[in-house]
Amino acid sequence: MAPHGHGPDSETAAPEWRGTVRAAAAGPTPDQAWALLGDFCSLDKWVSLVQTCRRLEGDDGRPGCVRYCAGPVNMAAPGEAVGWSKERLLEVDAAGRSYSYEVVETNKGFGRYRATIGVEPDPAGCAVRWSFEADPVEGWTLEGFVGFLEKLAHGVAKRLEEEIMANVDGDPAALRVF
Repeated sequence: MAPHGHGPDSETAAPEWRGTVRAAAAGPTPDQAWALLGDFCSLDKWVSLVQTCRRLEGDDGRPGCVRYCAGPVNMAAPGEAVGWSKERLLEVDAAGRSYSYEVVETNKGFGRYRATIGVEPDPAGCAVRWSFEADPVEGWTLEGFVGFLEKLAHGVAKRLEEEIMANVDGDPAALRVF
């Protein structure tokens, strides 16, 4: 889906960014994908640019839980070797296969950033859906940021395909616990 921006009528206020990206995963059912992607503190398994993801505080999978994510890319500060963020889980909708979170601290140039990641049915199997609301990010255009998230979402879908289909022994309806 295309990005869209809006904001207050004030000419001095930067418009809020909003956008949604979607990437299909061939084979896995939404429930199979959610069994893996629904773990808030496992982002390093699914997003290639996240090398570390661990719980800092709160209970795993419960609103209020804070995770620390870090990786080698920091577009806001190219001289810094690591880009990192602390992100708070806001809500989990297990039946709807989604969770919402916000960035509470980062060196990546974000001000306010809130996102929802979820899994939904798709003719191919399932799709990863990532929507966000954010203040404009220094050094980015809205279109560039949405394009970046599209690449991440497609990478997540591909990793889910590989992981799930490698663990179902030819039966796409079965998912081993691993």
